[in-house]
This record gives sequence, C-alpha cells and structure tokens, in this order.
Amino acid sequence: MIDRTTVDPGGSVRHCCRVLGLRRASYHHRKSGHRPELADNELADLLRRTTECFVSWGFWKVYHYLRQQRLTAANHKRVYRIWCRERLNLRLPPRRPRIYRTYQELISPDGINEGWAMDFVSDYVVGPTHKRVRIVNVMDEGSRRALWTEAFDSISARTLLTVLDRVVDYRGRPAYIRCDNGPEFISRKLRSWAEGNGIELRFIQPGKPTQNGLIERLNKTLRAECLNLTWFRGVEELNDELQAWSQTYNLIRPHENLGHISPEIYELENQKFYYSVVAA
Repeated sequence: MIDRTTVDPGGSVRHCCRVLGLRRASYHHRKSGHRPELADNELADLLRRTTECFVSWGFWKVYHYLRQQRLTAANHKRVYRIWCRERLNLRLPPRRPRIYRTYQELISPDGINEGWAMDFVSDYVVGPTHKRVRIVNVMDEGSRRALWTEAFDSISARTLLTVLDRVVDYRGRPAYIRCDNGPEFISRKLRSWAEGNGIELRFIQPGKPTQNGLIERLNKTLRAECLNLTWFRGVEELNDELQAWSQTYNLIRPHENLGHISPEIYELENQKFYYSVVAA
C-alpha cells in the first residue's frame, strides 16, 4: 500500500503509478475493514424497514441515517435508484386520522326564550397597555336577539355566572343553553348553576362549530359591524360601542331569517313570548 507522504509531491498519482507499475485502482482502494456492500434486494428491504419506523422521513433523512448507523456504504445515487424502484418516493405524508362524528342538524326553537346560545369573541384594545380582551355573547335562538354583549379583561366561570344571572333576571329562564366545550362552559360552577335553575346545558361536539351556528353568525356580525371598524383605547370605550351596536342590532337591523324584520319587531309580533316570561 503506497502512502501519499512517500510520493514526491511534485509528481502526479498517474505518473507515480506508471513508474512503480501499480494500478491506480489499487492506489485509491479503500483501507481494509470497511463494511461489505449490500445487495440490491437487501438494501431495498433495509429501506422499507426504515421507512416503516420513520414514516415522516424523506429520502435524504433516511440516507444519512443509514450512513451514520453504518448500515450501508452505498452512495446516494444507488440508494435513490432502489428508493424509486420500490416506489418509496411516492409515499404520502402521514396525516392525523380524522374523527368521524354523527351528523346533528342545528334546529332553532320555535318559541322565543326557549333556548339560548353563548360564546366568546376575542379582540384587542390599544392605548397605554395593548392587551387582549374577551367578549361574552348571549343570544336568544328563537328571536335572534342579542341578550348580552360585554367585554372583560378575562372571563372566569364566576364572571360568566354573574352575566347569566343578570340576563335571567330581566329575561326569564330558558329551557336550555347551547355552548361549546370551553373551560368556562364545562366548569362545575356552571353545571351547578344550571341544575339549580332547571336549565339544560347542550354541548356541541368538539370540532363542530356549525352545531352552534346561530351564535357563530352573531359573532361574525359583531366583528364585521363593530370590532373591525375602529381601534378602542380601553375596555370602557369598547363596552360603550358594544352597547350602541347591540341596540342597533336588536331594534333596527333587519334579519333575513326573521322575514327581514328586527328581533324587537319579531318578539312584538309573537305575543306568546311575554306569557312564557311571566310563567317563568
């Protein structure tokens, strides 16, 4: 075996090998002790087993992993040829399995004050402290009336119960309240409050906001007609604007599903609402 240090630095490898009568392949041959090369079928089996263990890895990650683990000494061109032959280049990226749920149609109640829906909307206020605020929305599913819209720095289960008590005081108790699975809605305090007032809590399925589509539509209207129109310098200013918007929404704004009339006019035309409030 010829060492490069023994060769005249001024001469080329080709000239030295010609003088000594050696083949250049012998000169460039790797040192003994290297791992023997795998056959094509063995390398293909190794690639398949590796991709089964690491389903999200592409070619280059698999190739460098095999080289680092000294499982193969093949160059990337040979490995990629076998990779394509085994159709591993057409593997689909792994996806999270879908959750299939039973379809539940959203049916709004016929009677006014029969059922409510509630949800939260997030927004920001600017000023000395740029902070995030949360807005609680409560609506009547029968008349589409916005029963309560108020912004808070944060909303806990206790704050939510205070809002619901105020709505019940002037509106009466509904038969149910529809909501999602947020931490404030699944709390023990809200469950105890609902049981004490004889109100059913109807939770939508996780990941299905369309099952609470009426309040989601109200949230979109609130954002498009109020929140997106200006920047608010504080929670007090935001609440003043929310009250003005709720008056316009309930008294003036026509609603297509109500026959292009406002919720106030719809409730006046359905006098049975007032008897239900008195009975409650």
